[in-house]
Amino acid sequence: MITPETLFTGKNKIYLQQVPSTNAYALELIAKTTPSEGTCVFTDYQSAGRGQIGRFWHSEPGMNVLISYIFYPKTLLLRDQFYLNVFSALAVRDLVALYCDDVKIKWPNDIYVGNKKIAGILVQNTLRSNHLRASVIGIGLNVNEKSFPEDIPNPVSISQQTSMTYDLKEIISLLSSKLEYYYLKMNAGQYQLLRSQYLNAMYRKLVPANFTVGGDKAISGIIQGIDEQGRLQVLSDNIVTAYDFREIAYVI
Repeated sequence: MITPETLFTGKNKIYLQQVPSTNAYALELIAKTTPSEGTCVFTDYQSAGRGQIGRFWHSEPGMNVLISYIFYPKTLLLRDQFYLNVFSALAVRDLVALYCDDVKIKWPNDIYVGNKKIAGILVQNTLRSNHLRASVIGIGLNVNEKSFPEDIPNPVSISQQTSMTYDLKEIISLLSSKLEYYYLKMNAGQYQLLRSQYLNAMYRKLVPANFTVGGDKAISGIIQGIDEQGRLQVLSDNIVTAYDFREIAYVI
């Protein structure tokens, strides 16, 4: 597969054989220096990798993509920071769709193939007064993993879906290209276009589904979309309620 050249994303690469967390390393880098935009930190193994809400990210050494990118979204207002989730989720979704069918974005930024999780994204920002100084986009993508621990609910890898093994360097090059494409759209203020594409790719949108609210309350509802703050809008008992990241969970 031909990998297109990027302007800046992934040009400056920092490879670490092992690191507790590529996101933590990138954030420390930002605190001490000003890395060039699009700098990526990637590793064979994370000893303390995590996803949204602090969940551990499993990956056998050298089998998958474990990477963090540094961006400086100077034009993005704090109120619009959910678009960092939007552009990165669209990029990873497009990448996975090159290899797999039925690829969706599970709000806010997990990537699913069917009902199984193939990638997770963790966005962390640094602030200067009331503005975004820098953003770190951490991505864990299951590529060549052949099996997973039984206590992980529903993981899957590209290799499991296709019965093939892939060059991680090629996958990273493609990922860098996809990220840059959507990042430039965001920087150009094309929020409605990004929002529309995100909504079209949403997992279980407009499909009756079960959720838990507040950790233990079970509800049935239908995802309508997201509001301006990026909260999940769910129709239940004829009422549409908007939920934040930690307020609602899918039952899968």
